[in-house]
Amino acid sequence: QSTPQLFSKSALESDGARLFTHAVFEEFQEEYKCSTNTLTSRGFSESNNMELNTVKDALRNRNFIVQYNPGTLESSCTCKLFERRGVPCRHILWIYLGNGLDKIPESSFAKRWTKDALRDIKSNHKGCVGVGDVDIIDKKQIEMTKLWSEVHETMGVLIGREKEHVEDLCKLIKEFREKLLPSVPPMTKNQELEELLGCATNNEITILPPKISKNKGSGKRMLSNKAKAVACASKPKRMCNNCKQMAHHDKRNCPNPFVERPPQNVDDEEEEEEEDAEEEEEENEADELED
Repeated sequence: QSTPQLFSKSALESDGARLFTHAVFEEFQEEYKCSTNTLTSRGFSESNNMELNTVKDALRNRNFIVQYNPGTLESSCTCKLFERRGVPCRHILWIYLGNGLDKIPESSFAKRWTKDALRDIKSNHKGCVGVGDVDIIDKKQIEMTKLWSEVHETMGVLIGREKEHVEDLCKLIKEFREKLLPSVPPMTKNQELEELLGCATNNEITILPPKISKNKGSGKRMLSNKAKAVACASKPKRMCNNCKQMAHHDKRNCPNPFVERPPQNVDDEEEEEEEDAEEEEEENEADELED
């Protein structure tokens, strides 16, 4: 990466440009500008080999306390910018300038924001991890980590080289693998699973099936249209008051259109019955006279 444009000729700013990536250096440079323009001292004290500096920030109109250890160059500020972003704040930089530091201490920046962050990445057979995150006790695993690092660095060197160099490396790896194969027994599926999970498999299964829950309506199934038709055909037919037919339906679910009939009075029915009775008597008298 190219060197970004500097705000001043300070060695501390130049060290930040050398150390940080471009995106992070812009934030660092903004903090550096504020440390040279907007800060003033409001108090100083010492306690347990620690210098306590009270710094007033004119932009925020607040006082911040910076703890600084001249022996270990460790520092902390009550603004907590370093804890949140991994970049030294303007108040800490102001203390560094006052003490004449020309380099940023390692305790005042996060490794992940530096240009050399990828160079210190180590890989092992379980994945890609950082050196600071590796907690390895086994010496064999340490050597495996170094081997993966060498493989990655070698692959980076081969980029842009001749094809013959890549073929020679492949040939060496194949020859070495053929030497190891006879002495290494093949792994079983159970061993491969244990290697993947990182723990031994348990052959005893203690998980029981869940209890059956009997909720309301459980155990019933929906009938199909054919089953409904068969069940309906087995029932006796009845008179429908709408269509006046013997069927398996009634007036409520009759498929025929509803027929409206005029209401009949009780008196009209009685008159009709009397007229019918009179007609029957006249017919009977006529039959007797003929006889």
